[in-house]
Amino acid sequence: MTTEKNFSYFISYLKDSFDQAVVWHHQTDQYPVHKALNKFYDGILDLTDGLVESVSGIYGRPQKYQLDDPEDYVDVEQVISYFKKAYENIQKDRKDIYEETWIQNQVDEIATLFAETLYLLSLK
Repeated sequence: MTTEKNFSYFISYLKDSFDQAVVWHHQTDQYPVHKALNKFYDGILDLTDGLVESVSGIYGRPQKYQLDDPEDYVDVEQVISYFKKAYENIQKDRKDIYEETWIQNQVDEIATLFAETLYLLSLK
């Protein structure tokens, strides 16, 4: 897969995480989960937009997004599992996108948001 396709896949994954967080935010009846997901989707929207806009200035706009349908909320363990897997995927997939430090720094901010969300979800 080319770097451009990898980047489109990476952004698609982040856009999916936004949609998934919104759905679970609306469906949960647990206030801490509700607030953690709210903070996440507010943050991921801005971080993803910033990453796409800055990379687009150098490499052009990403094409051919591949978006998944979100799942319905079951419980907080489902949400934690999702965010752990997402964090691991970000760390794995970041090596296949653009290597410039300014791009990787933006990916660091995204990974930080996932890690912080995991912490907030662990609070009772």
